Amino acid sequence: MLFRSYCTAAIAASLVAPLASAASTATSASHGVEKNKNLRGGDHAAFSANKHNHRDLQEEEEFTFLIADIQYEDGVIASSRNRNLQGNSQGKGKGNGNGGNNPNKPGHTIHVQDANGLIFEIEEGSGDTAGTTSGSKVILPPQAFRNPNNGKINLAGGSLKSKKPKKNKNRDLQEDNSTTELHRHLATTGAKTVVAVMVNAAGASYDHASEAVLSDDVFGTNGDSFNLKTGYEQCSHGKLTINPGGSAKGIINGVTTITVDTAATLGNDENMRNAVTAQINAQFGVSDPTEIADYWMYCLPPGVMNGIAYAFINSWQSVYSNDWCNYPSAQIHEVGHNFGYGHSNEGSEDYGDQSGMMGYSYSDDEGPVMCFNAAKSWQTGWFVDKQVNMNIGSTGATDNCLETEITGQTDYDVNLDQTIVVKMNKNSGKDLFLMYNKKTAGGINSGTLEGGNTVMVVEAEGEGLAYGESWLLGKLSAGSSQTFANYLGDGRDLVVSVLSFSNGKAQVKIEFDGLCDRTMAPTTSPCPNQKQVSVEITTDNYPSETSWTLKKVGNCAGQADPNLSSPSYSTANTAQPTFEQCVDKGQYEFTINDSYGDGICCGYGTGSFTVLYGDTNVFDGVGGDFGSSFTGTFGECEGTPPTPAPVNPTPTNPPTNPPTNLPTANPTNPPSAFPTNLPTNPQTNPPTNVPTSNPTNPPTAFPTNPPTANPTS
Repeated sequence: MLFRSYCTAAIAASLVAPLASAASTATSASHGVEKNKNLRGGDHAAFSANKHNHRDLQEEEEFTFLIADIQYEDGVIASSRNRNLQGNSQGKGKGNGNGGNNPNKPGHTIHVQDANGLIFEIEEGSGDTAGTTSGSKVILPPQAFRNPNNGKINLAGGSLKSKKPKKNKNRDLQEDNSTTELHRHLATTGAKTVVAVMVNAAGASYDHASEAVLSDDVFGTNGDSFNLKTGYEQCSHGKLTINPGGSAKGIINGVTTITVDTAATLGNDENMRNAVTAQINAQFGVSDPTEIADYWMYCLPPGVMNGIAYAFINSWQSVYSNDWCNYPSAQIHEVGHNFGYGHSNEGSEDYGDQSGMMGYSYSDDEGPVMCFNAAKSWQTGWFVDKQVNMNIGSTGATDNCLETEITGQTDYDVNLDQTIVVKMNKNSGKDLFLMYNKKTAGGINSGTLEGGNTVMVVEAEGEGLAYGESWLLGKLSAGSSQTFANYLGDGRDLVVSVLSFSNGKAQVKIEFDGLCDRTMAPTTSPCPNQKQVSVEITTDNYPSETSWTLKKVGNCAGQADPNLSSPSYSTANTAQPTFEQCVDKGQYEFTINDSYGDGICCGYGTGSFTVLYGDTNVFDGVGGDFGSSFTGTFGECEGTPPTPAPVNPTPTNPPTNPPTNLPTANPTNPPSAFPTNLPTNPQTNPPTNVPTSNPTNPPTAFPTNPPTANPTS
């Protein structure tokens, strides 16, 4: 029997520099909430027993804004079922101002995190946090204070102030405590190292397995067939490898044991993981666990945390309740959060998409063997050479009509021309993603629990480039179709159809506004005798940092230099009005800049840019994560002339007059007394058949041109 489970995802750009030390026990709550203007910490004496978790707030102190998305184990799925026992959602509240049917189990909570990795919850309703992006840097309002009754931060009616973090351009991790710079793990390719930590605490310990068994369950060091390592390596087709970390520090096979004196009581997981981090730093002589390995799994004793696991988005740490550290679906799911993947949902059911690993997790040591849905597969970058991006409503050849063969991710072959994932892109809002969820016995997706051997359509946030949740919308069999009405908000529909399954592939047709079945009426060019350049910009959280230029390059005849530059951008996370300009046909250079040097995706929003030259997307596939700038050229000189003809042209094969090879003064073979081929007189070439008595053209008495003594030179 498989137990369906839920995790807690703390949504942050990353976890900041680790603790210098950590508390071992929770502090008893004191009574009364009274602001201390100097210390900004309420009853300062109440915090003395736990100086790290109950600390003073400093003026203009910088924090990282966080959202914790919390789920709880509440259902069972029998292994024989392919789909969909609805979980018991009772007890799942909304949290932070949204109500909920059980306030003791909020669906999400709002936090801020300081430079030492300490995370403090903001009291519900105490101030304005609207519009703040999880993972962004903020400063608390000056009147904010710590509530000594519960340790939470009260904003006292104020608002969080957004602030972009400072960055060390030399990327010196010893000096740079920026959340994003320290622990951005956006790339999910290459070799990554992981350490799993067995935690011994006061009163209880992780007790599910020995270090050797845990190592086998995570890395397959003793022959385990399906685990964190094999799961990611086979789903990525070898583009991502997971290896045991810490060998340079004496950690054997990627597993170590850490002992702390933190009480193993329910709800004390925050104190415990902070204490574990501090002990790792002290025990191995580092300032940050990522100096030892890229990712860390903390295996806590049973009964310490609500739920079964959680992880920090785009970070290095995941946390598990006892035996859940050993189950591969939980490992792959939580480390997936570290990679920046959001949950896979269906309808109103969080985690309800059971086709891949970002849905539910299961208490099964060897499965289910499956990979990821279409949106996550696009985000991984593993199939970048096998994906099609349809810019719905644009004018590219495949933007509005695509009829193609979809290959299942199980059959990926780098040497073949394949399409595995299709994105149906909109200028704003959620996008659709499609793939063939092929399920074959013994394959890398053999254990998918939903939609096996169907074409699956999901809707996702984040453009498929950054963190965002997804929702399963369709599971299409042969001969079926699904209509997405009013797809762009202008009354036109998008239709996805599965024509057939053959040769192990799906034949799919994607059509917008009926454009596959009718010919568009010719339209008048907006730029007669010229080309239209269109620049489309979607800003990130900091729009004023984005600018672009377009200028002439080369020496095309008649080409004027447009010397264009962008307008000022002021609205964040917004598709800006398209900039359109008629230019001469020629060669151009486009440069987009980010004055801060971190591009427009993906640490602080999901910005993007598109440049069209006529109907052609000239930088298709170039993302917004370009650092300080991106420069590209496009176009060509119009009407490049052919090679000039000679003044006196000579045909390739000259005629016999003059001869191909000029004869010498006398013929090479002198003529006989009579012509070789008779009769020269009366006709040059004798007829094949003897002429009739009255030839059509009777010969003259002598040849028309009597021969000269020598051939004509």
